[in-house]
Amino acid sequence: MTMSEESQVSSVGFDPLMSDLDEKKQSFRRNVLCLASELREVRSRLASQEQSFEREALSRQEAESKVRRMEEELIGLQRRLEEKGGELQASISASEKCLQQMDALKSQIMITQATADTNVASAQSVQFQCLALLKEFDEKNCSLKENEDRVNRLSERLNDLQKDLQAREYSQKQLRDDVTKIERDITEALAKSGLSKDSELRKLLDVVSPKNIENINKLLVVKDEEIGNLRDEISIMSAHWELKAKELESQLEKQRRVDQELKKRVLKLEFCLQESRSQTRKLQRMGGRRDKAIKELKEQLMAKLHQKSGPSGNRKQNFWESPSFKIVVSMSMLILVVFSKR
Repeated sequence: MTMSEESQVSSVGFDPLMSDLDEKKQSFRRNVLCLASELREVRSRLASQEQSFEREALSRQEAESKVRRMEEELIGLQRRLEEKGGELQASISASEKCLQQMDALKSQIMITQATADTNVASAQSVQFQCLALLKEFDEKNCSLKENEDRVNRLSERLNDLQKDLQAREYSQKQLRDDVTKIERDITEALAKSGLSKDSELRKLLDVVSPKNIENINKLLVVKDEEIGNLRDEISIMSAHWELKAKELESQLEKQRRVDQELKKRVLKLEFCLQESRSQTRKLQRMGGRRDKAIKELKEQLMAKLHQKSGPSGNRKQNFWESPSFKIVVSMSMLILVVFSKR
């Protein structure tokens, strides 16, 4: 073959290769352009994603700060609730203590009322006893007055009898003296007249005078016996009435002592009644004050419970329904989605 033919053959074989190369170059250029455009798009996307990530980071920081603030607010609210709960517990314990003190005061009032009732009953019984003793004392006073009157009458009779005895003794002495004087006068007269011993008058005197003397002596003995008996009776009666008077005086002293003791007991019971009444009044006043204090505590507790149940419930509802809480929840969900995608 010649050179021209070889060149033609080689040019014919080279043209399709060139065309392939050109096509490949064009396709490569197109691919490069596409890749460049894709790179641009990817860069723009990356830039937009970086901006969005920065915005998300800022929003996340804001959300975290909001969450922290909300957590702090929740901690503060929890502390306030705990403080309020402690105050409520303290007020409840104080109210329980007040109720226990009220129960103790009521029991003390019941005990003092019972003691006052027993003191009143004992005072009434003592008053009845005093009335009965006063009646007995009046009766004994009447009997003592009657006995004193009897003693006075008997003493008057004894004095009269003693006066009669003295008068009788004096009259007896006078009779004896008169009789002896008369006998002496008669004997002297007979001696002066010189009558004999055998005369009738002398005989009559000798007979009558001893008889009269015997009779007088007998009468005197009888009277002396009567006087002795009367003296014995008088001494016995005086001793008896002295014993009766001593017994009555001892009874009077006993009655006076009993009256004094009863008066002391009555005074003590009256003092105890006054003290029990004053104690019951004081306890009633204290009970009224405690009732008022308990009512005030109950009102305060109810007010606190209403305040806590009302505003705290509204705060809780407002907090859970607030837009800030919704934003925080949505941001936290978005952050979780982003992290899950990464």
